[in-house]
Amino acid sequence: MKRLGPFRPFEITWEDCLLGGGVAAQFEDPSLPLHVEIGPGDDSFLMDSAGADPDANWLGLEYSRKRVRRYARRVERELGRPGNLRLLWRPAIDVVGPFLSPGKVAVYHIYFPDPWPKAHHARYRLMEPAFAAALRDSLVPGGQIQMATDSAEYAEEIVAVMAEVPGLVNDLDAPGYELRDEGTHVTAFEQRWREAGRQILALQFHKPAPEATGG
Repeated sequence: MKRLGPFRPFEITWEDCLLGGGVAAQFEDPSLPLHVEIGPGDDSFLMDSAGADPDANWLGLEYSRKRVRRYARRVERELGRPGNLRLLWRPAIDVVGPFLSPGKVAVYHIYFPDPWPKAHHARYRLMEPAFAAALRDSLVPGGQIQMATDSAEYAEEIVAVMAEVPGLVNDLDAPGYELRDEGTHVTAFEQRWREAGRQILALQFHKPAPEATGG
């Protein structure tokens, strides 16, 4: 079977980033602030956000090639060809350090990552100290990490992991997460869990800007 190439212009590749001037250069206006959603899946958050906020670039990192292609076709069908939305088929860890660091991301959006609740699956969890440190390094000063989960246990683990990373500040009071209000855009997972009666928890962290020094 012939392998299909990238679905242009939305799908960018590792080679594009490596040889084509990095991630920002893949957007029509590389100077715009960069928002990154890790794991857009089949949800419309990334697409809705790119359409509603043309003054930012929106990148989706997705480990499933089929989902990337399906999402790209949906974007073209519903939005046309916006210059501020791109998708990259790659595990997030392969992109954050090499291509988004240092200091290239304004906001990360990480909604309902798989908590891998069984102990012997813990190594598959997205949020662990090395990855959290990579996220920190890739943020611009003042940049944010916005997250949501339906698992209180995973929320507690994320708070503990982030506390181990110098240079990341939890924006929420103890216990470090809060009930998430139902906003203008509810992700597909969020809608599913809300209908099932689960509580949706929000987390937010930021990288402080360096303090100005007087002369």
